[in-house]
Amino acid sequence: MQEIEFVDTSLRDGNQSLWDATGLKTDMLVSLGPAVDRVGYKAVDLIASTHMGTAVRYHRENPWERIRRATEAMPNTRLCFGTTGRRFIGFKRCPDAILQLVYDRMAANGIRRVWIIDAPHEMEVLYKNARMVKAAGIEEYMVALSYSISPVHTDEYYGEKAQEISSCPDVDTVYLKDQGGLLTPERLRSLVRVVQANLNGRPLEIHTHCSTGLGPLVYLEAIRLGINTVHTGVPPLANGTAQPSIFNVLKNIKHMGYGAKVNEEALAEYSKKLMEIAEREGRPAGAPLEYDLAYYEHQVPGGMMTTLKRQLVEAGKGDRLEKVMEEIIRVRKELGYPIMVTPFSQFVATQATMNVISGKRYKMVPDGVVEYVAGYFGKTPAPIDPNVLERIHGIPKFRDLVEREFPQPSIAEIRSNMGIGKNVFDEEFLLRYALGDDEVDKMLSASRDCS
Repeated sequence: MQEIEFVDTSLRDGNQSLWDATGLKTDMLVSLGPAVDRVGYKAVDLIASTHMGTAVRYHRENPWERIRRATEAMPNTRLCFGTTGRRFIGFKRCPDAILQLVYDRMAANGIRRVWIIDAPHEMEVLYKNARMVKAAGIEEYMVALSYSISPVHTDEYYGEKAQEISSCPDVDTVYLKDQGGLLTPERLRSLVRVVQANLNGRPLEIHTHCSTGLGPLVYLEAIRLGINTVHTGVPPLANGTAQPSIFNVLKNIKHMGYGAKVNEEALAEYSKKLMEIAEREGRPAGAPLEYDLAYYEHQVPGGMMTTLKRQLVEAGKGDRLEKVMEEIIRVRKELGYPIMVTPFSQFVATQATMNVISGKRYKMVPDGVVEYVAGYFGKTPAPIDPNVLERIHGIPKFRDLVEREFPQPSIAEIRSNMGIGKNVFDEEFLLRYALGDDEVDKMLSASRDCS
């Protein structure tokens, strides 16, 4: 009997998609650790740069301590860190020296697997990060093939990218990442065949969301097509705009003649403890969603949809959500069909929101969009609309960006420019670099108050 393996996404993607990345604190993660460690997961998606920033800003917790304590609580489980390979916390691009130091500290704190999603699938970035991850001593480097729908994101595109990615000797695993929940069983058939034919023997995993209601069906079709590792969540951090529930997938694969080496008693305990957290904190449980064709137009990822709704409500603009979603479709096309995944989904949504609220399109252009157009995040998939390009070309910052190469200072130079001496350890330095002194000082003050 062929056995299916599972990667748990509850703590990272489930938390982000359903609880705005703010739902889980360090003590909660640690309390879940013993049950998670007994399940028998292939890996657990623990943290990404977004969650590190959230830990500091919302909970005044040190994210490095979170990783260390999670490692201690789950010593037998391969824990994952996710990144775009161009930035750390926040949306500004950072120099290679910062990224290398991030990977070094991840390895020192117990991270054993790194996944990377570079929306343009730019090989120079993917290869460079592969070398840095391996130099840090991290066991597994996994690259995302990020799925999208547009005139340029064809089977041929993904077959070519799969071949280029798997040509790198430091790439261990490739995964098909469907952050928008856009895949259908029918679309999967041709896509998986062309990707598998170009992987040079690399294993292929799959990661989708339930945003359109098709996630569980997509996984069953993926398994039929030979993918034997799927990314799932545990209720209450499954379904909704998050990943399919492992309980549902386990039930269905038994009828297909497949098995799985997972401890179902530990899974039940894990789910029960998460349910208790949800009830205590007043957090919603993910529930199956009705089929929604709108996602195939705006393609907003599950995690970002929750954040966008919250931000509009907080700004007193909750009634403008539908207009913003319509504008997102238009802006994405004008910007050359970027894949709607971090940071591009945030760039597109921010520009769309500014256009709607100001009442004048591109009256204001956020820095991220300017940097995207200037090429700081790789080549655009398709040409940018000439009228939009003309508007952005007239912004002074754009001219400054295209006239110089992206700077690559050393850690010593960055520390010197920030006025940070050697008495500040690397982990605190990285947080200060990404988040600023005020946020980190508040975090450290809260930590002292609790001790």
